[in-house]
Amino acid sequence: MKMFIIFWLCIQNPYTTLEETCVDQIMYDRAYDTREECREASARLANSFMEQPNVYVTTFCTTKHTSEI
Repeated sequence: MKMFIIFWLCIQNPYTTLEETCVDQIMYDRAYDTREECREASARLANSFMEQPNVYVTTFCTTKHTSEI
């Protein structure tokens, strides 16, 4: 079973419009074989964005089952 990262990025700035404050993205370009690999990648992703002031990131890992029709 493959794991994927979903993340939200929000910028705290009173001059940014509400529509442009938060962005969500599902990252399907990279899959992880274990929950631990995904958690470590999520932490690295969040930390890389949160080095910027007033930027907040939430990440989590999930799985997606697909069935062939």
